Amino acid sequence: MWTFLIFAITMAASSKAASEIREVEIQTRLGSIIGLRLSSYMNRGTVFQFLDIPYGKAPVGHFRFQKPQSYGAWSETLNATALGPVCMQSPNQPYTYPGFTEDCLKLNIYVPNNVSPNSNKSVMVWIHGGGFSFGSGGFYDASMLSIVGDVIIVTINYRLGIFGFLATRNNKVKGNAGLWDQIMALDWVRYNIKDYGGNPRDVTIFGESAGGMSVLIQSLIPSNRGLFHRIIAQSGTANSFLTFSNATLASIEVAKSVGCLYNPDSSDDFDFIGCLHAVDANDLVKATDLVNLRMGLDVIVKIPFGPIVDGELIRRHPLTVLNDRTSSEFNFFQSLDMLAGTCTGEGSLVVGFLPILNKVLSFNLSEGVPPQEMKDFLIPFFTQALFRDNANIANMICSKYCVQSNVEDQGRQLLNMWSDAAFQAPARLSLDCHSSSIQSSATYQYVFFDELSYAEPKGTPWYKGSAHATDVFYIFFYEQLKSSNNFTEGANILVEQMRSYWTNFAKTGNPNGPHLPHWRPYDEGQSHPYMSLKSMNTQQGFDYRKSFIALWNQDIPLASRNDCDPNICAVPVVG
Repeated sequence: MWTFLIFAITMAASSKAASEIREVEIQTRLGSIIGLRLSSYMNRGTVFQFLDIPYGKAPVGHFRFQKPQSYGAWSETLNATALGPVCMQSPNQPYTYPGFTEDCLKLNIYVPNNVSPNSNKSVMVWIHGGGFSFGSGGFYDASMLSIVGDVIIVTINYRLGIFGFLATRNNKVKGNAGLWDQIMALDWVRYNIKDYGGNPRDVTIFGESAGGMSVLIQSLIPSNRGLFHRIIAQSGTANSFLTFSNATLASIEVAKSVGCLYNPDSSDDFDFIGCLHAVDANDLVKATDLVNLRMGLDVIVKIPFGPIVDGELIRRHPLTVLNDRTSSEFNFFQSLDMLAGTCTGEGSLVVGFLPILNKVLSFNLSEGVPPQEMKDFLIPFFTQALFRDNANIANMICSKYCVQSNVEDQGRQLLNMWSDAAFQAPARLSLDCHSSSIQSSATYQYVFFDELSYAEPKGTPWYKGSAHATDVFYIFFYEQLKSSNNFTEGANILVEQMRSYWTNFAKTGNPNGPHLPHWRPYDEGQSHPYMSLKSMNTQQGFDYRKSFIALWNQDIPLASRNDCDPNICAVPVVG
């Protein structure tokens, strides 16, 4: 993933050089701002870029870990012609950033054709992925998507890792600061996007991976009503076991590494937070890296820092909310048009942890998975972590994913098991809960099939499938990648289709349009139609991985209820 980003951003910079660029200045309610006008962008049209616009004050000093504060107006003309440093995160990744900073609550705006407050264009707000620990809105050059769909696109930063998701017992630092950042960015869009030609009453939020998780979390917060009107969740849902973290435990572990001891007898954690306020941001990042390295096999079932049920922003676990059709959360969720989907090979993420996993496994994952290890070790670990070591559930899982003797096939089935549990089944459950809404909102599903070697995990020749985030490469970076990567024949057609589907949905709540294969709603009939996105063969499919989805969404929850004390297992982890 990160290797791809190096290339994409480098190519994005060269594409700017190939365009005719000039600076433009406009007046907004917050002050004068200078952006860029790029004509003949990729030989497709004109786009205006306004980059690194502050929406929140620097969350530093005593404001570290707390909810964001609105930036407000700027006193002098704002230069918005270049991307700035990104939110604090580990530098141990292949990309060399412009820098790291806690003062990172910024957003970027891409406007097609012309900038006029009278344009009233539909708006799409992109929330980036990265496990709530990596990434930046600036990675994603939304120029082409904006031009093709004639929509305004906003990409945002939000605090990551311990900075965005530290959780304590203090009322001012309950957790979820990164989610509060997202809400403040959306609030900024509501009050200011008209100055750039956007319609604040026609906003779609979309995101991938942790961004998709964020999208669905935000769609379950009733106080967000009016901030956005449609949602697109790519490879990420609120009800996945990967979405919610034990941020309090991770916070204590990181703090211990920098000399801030946790007092379990404290009622407000005031001294604990005060100690962390005084620690240099870079030292907190290094300490987080050490905690991550110590996770071992747990890395495939939990993230250290991420959303939590804090009783304020998130009052109940999404699985509880989705099963309560009388709640205000469910009512808001069903009021929104929804498009959601996955890639066929989401298990590529597991392979991405190969260096860590090979250290803790008794076999070499690069060669595959011995069937006996799958049965005797991996499935028991999985059920212990997620289903309280329920032997009945372990047998149910093995009956679906254990093979006889082929280590490569067993490796693929391990990835399928993890993908189905973490992505495919949670996506279907969300779609099921959203569909057939009495509020007449629309529901659409897609599955992305194209395989791109550049995106595939390295070190496992037995891997098959469309790797996690491959759909993002097509939507945002096809032009930058096509000259040096072996895309499937006809990928250019699929890229155009996807960009049209996404932006049509953002404008109307319906992805269909002229010259596009017809996309049937998810709740049309009983066979759960989905759009199979594949080069040269985009077509309607039905009941994707039906029997496997049924295992996680029906059979295992039923077994959990039958085998477990309801006071202990009130909320199932999957399904």
